[in-house]
Amino acid sequence: MLKILWFVFKLLWRVLRLVAVILSLTIGFAWRQTLGRSNVYVRRDWNDRGLGRVRWADLYAPQWDTISGGTQVENPLPLLHAYVWCDKVRGNIGHSGAHGPGPHNIKVCMLRDDNSRRIWRRLLDLAGPDRRLELG
Repeated sequence: MLKILWFVFKLLWRVLRLVAVILSLTIGFAWRQTLGRSNVYVRRDWNDRGLGRVRWADLYAPQWDTISGGTQVENPLPLLHAYVWCDKVRGNIGHSGAHGPGPHNIKVCMLRDDNSRRIWRRLLDLAGPDRRLELG
């Protein structure tokens, strides 16, 4: 009887260790994909043709806002914005740097269509629920 209990205990212990390894691998992979190494695609304004790419770790203060960065144009709907240093942006976004030596802290706009579902869900978790459909 004792041998059977010992066998069951060892079997359960091995199963628990296997589950722990699988969870750590999948959670670790998801963390690396959303926090740090992943790219977030940004624009200077919602209708800007230029698209830039920044690392997740370089973005801060995501928020819903109707005023864009740069020319301070008012958007028709609240959109997701965040701040990033201009030298961290890869790609072609509307930032001239003409107002002084850089790097500059710039406000960028993030659109759902430009980013993956996983990145968008993480941005919504940080900024709060989608405010585009709220009525004034």
